[in-house]
Order: sequence, then C-alpha cells, then structure tokens
Amino acid sequence: MNTFVLRPGLALSQLRQRIWPRHPDTAPLTLSQRRIYVLPTRAGLAYGATLALMLVGSINYNLSLGYALTFLLGGLGVIASVNTFRNLAGLQLSPARHTPGFAGELLHYGLQLNTARPRPGLRFQFADSAQSSFNLEESHTLSLPLPALQRGWQAMPRLTISTTWPLGLVRAWSYARFQEQCLVYPAPALTAPPYTPPEREGAQQRSPEPDDFFGLRPHRNTDLLQHVAWKASARLDEGLLSKQFASEHGSAIWFDLAHTPGTSLEEKIAILVRWILDAHASKQSYGLKLGTLRLEPANDNDHLHACLQALALI
Repeated sequence: MNTFVLRPGLALSQLRQRIWPRHPDTAPLTLSQRRIYVLPTRAGLAYGATLALMLVGSINYNLSLGYALTFLLGGLGVIASVNTFRNLAGLQLSPARHTPGFAGELLHYGLQLNTARPRPGLRFQFADSAQSSFNLEESHTLSLPLPALQRGWQAMPRLTISTTWPLGLVRAWSYARFQEQCLVYPAPALTAPPYTPPEREGAQQRSPEPDDFFGLRPHRNTDLLQHVAWKASARLDEGLLSKQFASEHGSAIWFDLAHTPGTSLEEKIAILVRWILDAHASKQSYGLKLGTLRLEPANDNDHLHACLQALALI
C-alpha cells in the first residue's frame, strides 16, 4: 500500500501535482470515485447554517417537531449530495473529431460521452473559456468551443466536468486532460490586392485570352487585372466588374508565397488565404507553391483544407 508523507520541504507545486496530476489521460476515461471532488456551494453552506440554527432552537425549546423537521431536511441534503456525486460517477469520456477554425475565431473540440442512464445538468468548461451546460439523456458526441489563438496546432486544454444537480447544495467536479490537438488556419486578410501572375507583373495590359466572352460579374481579388471591365464598371456604377469567359473555370491559377505582396510573412499568408478562399468560392482551379512544397491545381474541399493546413504550418 502506497503512503503519502508530507515533508516540510515539499513545494506547493509538488503537492498540487500529487493531487491533480498533469499527465495526459488515456481514452476512454471513466470518472470513478477517486477522480471526483465534492464541496458545498454557497447555497449549501447557507443550508447547513440554517439547519444548525434549527437544531439549536429545537434543543433550546425542546421542540419535537423541530427535531423532526431538522433531521428531515438534513437527510434531504445528504441524499441530494449523494445524487450530485452519482451524476458524474461512471461517466465515460473519449476525444472525438475536432473541427478546425481560423485564428481569431472558434475551434470545436469533439467529446464522446457514453452513459447508461440520463445525467441532467452537466457542465463542461475549458480553462479561461465560457461554460457549456448539457442534459445528457444517452450517449452523445458533444462539440465544445474554444477561441483559436494563433495559426498552427493548438493543444486541447484541461477540461472541467461539473454538476450541481439536483438541488445545488454541493458541487461535484472532475478533470480530463487528453493529449489532443486541433489545427488553427491562418486568419484571412480583410482586404487583399488583386491577384497578378508573377510573369505578368509590370507588363502592360494585354488583350484577354481567346475565349468566348460570356458576360460581366462582380470583381474578385483572384481576377486578373486584364480581365477587369473598367469602362463598364464606370458606366454602370455597380462597383468593379470583371469579364467572364466561357472557359473561365477550366484555367488554373497558381498562388506563390515568394511572389505574394506583403511586408511580413504573416501578412503574405493572410493574403494567400484570402485569395484561396475567393478562388474556392468561385470554383476556380488553383494551385499553391510554398518553397519546395507544390500542391497541384484543384478545387474541392480536400484541396482547400490541404492548402490551408500547409499555410498554417509554415
């Protein structure tokens, strides 16, 4: 049997590590009685103080009904405390699929909850984030939001699972720390200059490609400068317009970090993300060059995520 001896020289951080270990948990994690902590809430302390006053009054005035009411309410508090503990005991948690997000927005960490009985009034909270309440009726996959701080991999922080059900007299809680990560995409630039192919930078405006003219549409940042309908834009007063060709969607464009305008790496990445999102939305085939990394042109969700991931991990 292991014994814990508190030595005078044991630091507070070492004591905290003994009580709440920081090593990752292994999935699936079952909340057993050794992982659940229970303490009275403010309402529970007030409830206990009221019972103590009732007991003193019953003793002082020898009130039989006072004794009965005091012990009845005391038993009710004990039963409520046991049920608060049981609301967490036996709950099984496992990481689920995480949803990437852009820097400055919200990530969504997936959490699989397995239970054999309903568990109302559960609360989930990451450190320094908003609390999410959930009534668990059966096994369910929960999505927990967390602010995305910066691009790259963001580790899943320690999760606190708590409940005060049914009467709010005590709070039972436990911790879960899974070794999980979620990808944070770079934040797109709010405004970006129009895309210009590197080989055409500084060249005079050329006639459009020998495609059949299809019509006009609102200008996008990924449109070539020689495709802008300047006269029509000025005449119609509907904002900047671009010429649309019948085979427009068949041609591919290349985005290259080395030829992207910007004064810093982060600014260049933000502009690239904006160009990629605009090209994807317009069904334009696009490729990406990041030094020796080369992603061939395509336009689907897998290609979009591959480009965003490559930019996030530069």
